[in-house]
Amino acid sequence: MVAPLLFGWALLAITTTSYALPAQNKVDCINYKTDFSVTTHGWIAEHTFQDNYDMTSDKGIEMKLMPPTRYVRMHDHQNLPYNQYEGSGPTFNASTYMHYGRVSATIQSANVGGAIAAVILIADGGDEIDFELLGGDPNHVQSNYFWGHEVLYTVNGGFHDVPGDPVFDSLHTYTIDWSPERIQWFVDGNLVRTREKKDTCDASGVCKFPSEPARIQIGLWDGSIESGTAQWSRGPIDWEAHDSISAYIKSIESECNPEYNNIIG
Repeated sequence: MVAPLLFGWALLAITTTSYALPAQNKVDCINYKTDFSVTTHGWIAEHTFQDNYDMTSDKGIEMKLMPPTRYVRMHDHQNLPYNQYEGSGPTFNASTYMHYGRVSATIQSANVGGAIAAVILIADGGDEIDFELLGGDPNHVQSNYFWGHEVLYTVNGGFHDVPGDPVFDSLHTYTIDWSPERIQWFVDGNLVRTREKKDTCDASGVCKFPSEPARIQIGLWDGSIESGTAQWSRGPIDWEAHDSISAYIKSIESECNPEYNNIIG
């Protein structure tokens, strides 16, 4: 299920499937080092079927956003365009949770506006930390986080340059380093943003900071079915012009914080 989407920023939970958490203080967590040109072992594919992803020898998994069964262009009361039906793309989920740690994903985004490639840490209770790459934007990535007990839109996002080759023509590495004290986002090894937990605390001492065990998700989704999100994502997608839209996951490496995780692999 796609979460609510609002203009300016999107709260993205590509899938809301839950997996049972272990009944213990530490969660079971795998230190992944996956080259998707070789294997998908340890990853759960969702919203996938034969046509919407392939393994390649050079860029890992080719994720394909496929058109809806019907393409109907609509306009809202402000004459902003959107699509009545959304395309379908794959999602790949880690098979275990992580409670603090570091995740690096090497990906190539889509080159069509309205298609969003995302690297996410998503908790069952709504906590989320992410990178999102908007199709057709050659040199930027967006970061965001949400506190599940009070989801705030258009508040916690960041906008970052990606130097070098366009993000839809080449692979870049996006890293989230999540600790009890802060979140840091890196692009190709360079720190682009830090959010300190202490800066999220209100006068009553409640800190609106992601702190629940989360799963790693990588996916490709269609932002065209709500007018505000379509504008934010540089869409909506013209499905008369595309048989499919591709993005790539080359590799993922993760490191579970041993203080909070029971490392099982």
